[in-house]
Amino acid sequence: MDHEAVAAFVFLSEGPRPRILVGIRRPEYNDRHPGVVSVPTIRIPRELALQLACLATVGLPGFAGSEGNGPHRAFGVSRATTTVEGLLVETVLAKKLRMGEALESGLVSGECFVHCVLRGDVEDPTGRDGSVEPTFMVALVAQLHSGLEAFPVSTSSYSALSWAEPEEFRTAWRTRDGQRLFPDASPLEVCIRGLCVQAAVRVLERVNADVA
Repeated sequence: MDHEAVAAFVFLSEGPRPRILVGIRRPEYNDRHPGVVSVPTIRIPRELALQLACLATVGLPGFAGSEGNGPHRAFGVSRATTTVEGLLVETVLAKKLRMGEALESGLVSGECFVHCVLRGDVEDPTGRDGSVEPTFMVALVAQLHSGLEAFPVSTSSYSALSWAEPEEFRTAWRTRDGQRLFPDASPLEVCIRGLCVQAAVRVLERVNADVA
């Protein structure tokens, strides 16, 4: 069975203990995983996902995937879209986070790289048809150098966006408590699960190890 290919983006703020961007998928415009706490994601061609996967080369015990940082690329600067990583980050910023103007005016910039690859059957119990999708997910880290204040608090894709402390994010994932990150959200609607969050947890574990 063919796998769906998805890129997940772990946006990190500046500083030695960076915060992570997380959102709630807006039900009106997300047929799959409505109301789910997620890092930004976008579907990509399978051929591109396989190309990016070659940049992650260190095996992860217990996972059908791999981990290992690829080369660092720029985003939000001139010619950033000439690299695949820069193009993908700028695409998700413009399409999912409504930040095309901030990119064009130079308000937001940073560096990005492929961090890990995960593969699994992604269930969708709250979606329109509840189908299971075999998914191949490439996670890219996008470390901000500038522009934190330009990020919106909601978009058409995400009913709420917030910068979460790493430990809070990991605890929310471990306890499956999405409301921990969004206290005002309805406990009957918001949940936290999925490959994109797994990938983000892996990134934060590596970041914590690096600064410890």
